[in-house]
Amino acid sequence: MKLFRRSNGYWYIRFERGKEKSLRTKDRKLAEKLFKEIQREILKGKIILLEKQEKIRLSEFIQEYLQWSETRKSKSTVYRDKWALTKFLEFVGDVPLRTINLKKIEDYFTFLKYQVHRKNTSLNVEYRHLKSAFNKAKDWGYIKENPFTRMKPFKEEKRPPAFLSKEEVALVLDYLKKSDKDFHDLVLFTLETGARRIEVLRLRWEHIDWKNKKIKLYGKGDKIRIVPLSSRLEKILKAREVKLHGKVFPYEHPDTISHKWKNVMKKLGLKYRFHDLRHTTASWLILQGVSIRAVQELLGHSDIRVTQIYAHLSDEYLREAIEQTFKIADNFQAEGSKILKFPAKS
Repeated sequence: MKLFRRSNGYWYIRFERGKEKSLRTKDRKLAEKLFKEIQREILKGKIILLEKQEKIRLSEFIQEYLQWSETRKSKSTVYRDKWALTKFLEFVGDVPLRTINLKKIEDYFTFLKYQVHRKNTSLNVEYRHLKSAFNKAKDWGYIKENPFTRMKPFKEEKRPPAFLSKEEVALVLDYLKKSDKDFHDLVLFTLETGARRIEVLRLRWEHIDWKNKKIKLYGKGDKIRIVPLSSRLEKILKAREVKLHGKVFPYEHPDTISHKWKNVMKKLGLKYRFHDLRHTTASWLILQGVSIRAVQELLGHSDIRVTQIYAHLSDEYLREAIEQTFKIADNFQAEGSKILKFPAKS
């Protein structure tokens, strides 16, 4: 810190990194007094911060972070934050925050991978939540560096998106129609719209425009996308108790949907994630010859490269179309050769 006077006669303080603040006085003695007071306050703040850095434990930080998180994030994200941090706390113990290093982090993820048998995709989700939390700890001055930044995410095997066949969808819907009408309607809604779990959960009756046959879906960060209301979906929704306001489906958390779906898969002997219904919507459209651009718009992909994972299905559709076209030509040629009689060569 440095006290100095500009050519206009006013006194200023220059802080670290070139930041400056006017003391709004031309009086030297007053400026020096204010300068000393500010020095004392800054030193006091640094001492308090250093003391907190020494004392703050993981459980205390988690409590502070979740309180901050609840005011800025969606319920589902807060739930994931809490889950990841609680599991991490159970493993490393309630240690001082500053003692958490790369070794402890790698030990934790080694335990999850080889003892709990978690997949790399799942590990990366947890990694991202923990890394984000410790970034905030750094911003608050509790730690000098985020130890999670020194660890690389797990490599995820890129596979073509899984999607259900028409026979499998019929099997699922038939089973749910007899056992769980609410979940049957939710699954059908997801298939018709390609909706994400969070979009399904946030759907309210007032978001449905019956007149113009459109549905407004609210996703992460309150992103909005409009999807068409098909006649089949309109019939299903109107068969439910239509209200002016309120949720369309009676579920509170995305994991509830996933757990119910897993139970259905187990009962029917199938192995699909709930998110594969969204892949199914996209895949069926591509196989019907719908363009990649149209599918991108329907699914709400901000980047067409995400939609491009279905491009191989588009190639299959074109290949099949060509095969069928030239099959007809081959048949015509074969039939024609039987009818036409050419004179024998002399």
